Amino acid sequence: MALMTREALLEICKEQKLYRTPKLNDKLYANFKGFQQIDGLEEYTALRALFLEGNAIDTITGLSTCTELRCLYLQQNCLTEITGLEELQQLDTLNISDNSLSKLEGLSCCPLLRTLICTNNKLSTLESVEHLAACTGLHTLDLQGNQLSDPAILDILRQMTELRCLYLKGNPVVSCIKNYRKTIVSALPQLKYLDDRPVFEDERRLVDAWAVGGLDAEREERQKIRSEEDERNRRNFQAMQDMRSQGFAKRRQALGLPPGDTDPALDAFDDEEYVFDEEPQELVEARQRLAAYTARAGEEEPAELSSARAQRAHEGRSIGDGHHQDNMDGELYLESVREAQQQLDNADLQDDIQDSVRQTCSSGGGQQAIKQEGVPLRQDDTQDQAVLPSLARVDDVNLTELD
Repeated sequence: MALMTREALLEICKEQKLYRTPKLNDKLYANFKGFQQIDGLEEYTALRALFLEGNAIDTITGLSTCTELRCLYLQQNCLTEITGLEELQQLDTLNISDNSLSKLEGLSCCPLLRTLICTNNKLSTLESVEHLAACTGLHTLDLQGNQLSDPAILDILRQMTELRCLYLKGNPVVSCIKNYRKTIVSALPQLKYLDDRPVFEDERRLVDAWAVGGLDAEREERQKIRSEEDERNRRNFQAMQDMRSQGFAKRRQALGLPPGDTDPALDAFDDEEYVFDEEPQELVEARQRLAAYTARAGEEEPAELSSARAQRAHEGRSIGDGHHQDNMDGELYLESVREAQQQLDNADLQDDIQDSVRQTCSSGGGQQAIKQEGVPLRQDDTQDQAVLPSLARVDDVNLTELD
């Protein structure tokens, strides 16, 4: 374990880029150093915040010269009792959480103490916290994570007239007090925050009504709060409407329009219901013909395709052309569209070739082409056999041979 010596504190000041002259420092971070005892602070007379958490300190000593100290952080140490605070008359915040304290004492000597954080200790009995009644100036008290179970702790809390913020979660007393939150809020009229949420004015009114007349009084007060809120909203709405009307009236006057309290930009509109134009008769008839359309014989959609289309529609999936599938990305889909377009272009090219061959054959060319057309070969057509190449099929003719 390290010793809290003058040299060790000077080394800490050097590491944290604090003043090398001890009395010039108003804060000192001596946390998580493994110190067993508070010592070497005689020259640090101007300290206002001292951080000593995460050490192995078991007794509060060596603070007699730190008379200007405002904040002292001693959480996560080995404290078993509270002593040595008599000289800290300016102390405002004390954190002694995560120690081994079984009783609170030695705090009343700090008249300006406003915040006490004492979570996760060994406080269990009413006697262990009765000293808090002498700390009437406390504003914030955190006792979470202890073993307090006596509902009589309310009597001690009532004596802390300045208490504004209270934390009792993690103690058995929360379950031992019936209607815990209502009871605490009712017992401490100055309380502004309890455990996990603030105490708002509406909650305060409901609790006060509950304390006087029970649930029925609470319901009546809740209804009264709602009525007041509705009335407040109505007044705000009316005030906004009046403000708008005054603004519209000034604008109309500036534009030279007749007096009124409506928006001048809406004068061209009326309150009559808008009547939509009727659709042309031709459009109606065309829609009816389209609805009655049936496929021609031989052009009906295959049954499996109709079934697949109906299934996709029932599942809410899109129905598109081409070879698009749900697991295909955009590039594959575009490629399938290009392939389909190429097939259509090739089919058009074949039709053009066949038309050209037929025209050539009709003008006296090609024995094979004539045979393909089903026309008998005449005797004086034999000379054409030397002109046109032999064609086995019309589909094999290319544009170079035709030229």
